[in-house]
Amino acid sequence: MIGKILHGSAFGGLVKYVNDPRKMATLVAASDGVNLSNSQAITDSFVMQAGLSYRTKKPVAHIILAFSPEDVEQLEDRNLERIVHDYLKRMGYDDNQFVAFRHFDKKHPHVHIIVNRVNFQGRCTSDSHEKDRNIKVCKDMTNEYGLYKPFRKNSVNEKRLHSMDAIRYQMMHCIMESFQSATNWKQFQDDLALVGIRCRFRYNKKSNGIEGISFSIAKDRVGTKMRHDVSFSGKQLDPSLTLDRLCQKLGNPLAIVHEQARDMYEDARLDWIESHNESEVRSRIDKLFPDFDLRFPFQAESKIFSHPDYFGDDKSLSSSFFSELADKFDDVADAGNGAIHVGLAALAEILFQPYQPAISAGGGGGSSSKRGWGDDDKYKKKKRNQSVSRTRGRH
Repeated sequence: MIGKILHGSAFGGLVKYVNDPRKMATLVAASDGVNLSNSQAITDSFVMQAGLSYRTKKPVAHIILAFSPEDVEQLEDRNLERIVHDYLKRMGYDDNQFVAFRHFDKKHPHVHIIVNRVNFQGRCTSDSHEKDRNIKVCKDMTNEYGLYKPFRKNSVNEKRLHSMDAIRYQMMHCIMESFQSATNWKQFQDDLALVGIRCRFRYNKKSNGIEGISFSIAKDRVGTKMRHDVSFSGKQLDPSLTLDRLCQKLGNPLAIVHEQARDMYEDARLDWIESHNESEVRSRIDKLFPDFDLRFPFQAESKIFSHPDYFGDDKSLSSSFFSELADKFDDVADAGNGAIHVGLAALAEILFQPYQPAISAGGGGGSSSKRGWGDDDKYKKKKRNQSVSRTRGRH
């Protein structure tokens, strides 16, 4: 069971959508105080209640609860009604108007719930930490109601995926689960690899920009009839899996590499200082090692934003570099229109290139392999130990 919550300002269009007969919409549950005669009557009921709080600009909460195709048999109307009421109570919407309609236009069961955020007391129900609560509530209810859990590890090999919709839905479940538990990009990538899903970034070789993210699963994981691997962009899977949304939690790749390169830059600077006399240091240090952020202004700016700049800085790398990149990594593939798909390792190699001359100044060195996308404890521990040794040496 997965829940998605959207907020809006108008009830009319949404009511028509969730009560659309073309989607074989069936009423599952509704609160008291809602006239269910037709779509207009439902809308009028919501609008009248929302008028009790003129300050609430977005009184509409649109909740989609999606279930696995494996849950079809146990999601008869009575059980689904119970799930809807329980979910709303746990989310703090137990004193609000609502209607819930089930749609049958997809292979997986799903229900659309319209909730009036202006409750029966005339106050707007708080949405504080709503996304986090939604994740926890869905996870708890999946366990308590015995609903199907997204495939994990070896269960992906089971021949239960027979259509692109089913494959997309199962991939979405698995990626969302991995995303919820991951704290950095490497952990996210490694967890997906356990179920045969590959995560790759779309990188534009001309603009030097990161344009998006995609996920693929090998053809032998989803059935013998598939002639090629199956891939979806994050947006195709779910709006919550776009590059922007993933970066909000896992970090902006540009900013991550920039800060890790700064550590290496400072190490190279300290190494150079310790290997030269005081006079040389005073006369040459600022020229060899100027302010890091001023030296790399485009990369430094990435600290301000939660996601990378799609348009890059137009400082493209040489064609020979990308030829070597493809030979070096197995997670590089042509994406067309001057773009390539790259995994974390290859992206690290690309993003590290502008820093290489600076870190190597004065005989220092650096390598993209030292970074771990937020999982670089070994390098940081080494750096701390070096700092302690230097400090002790000065006493």
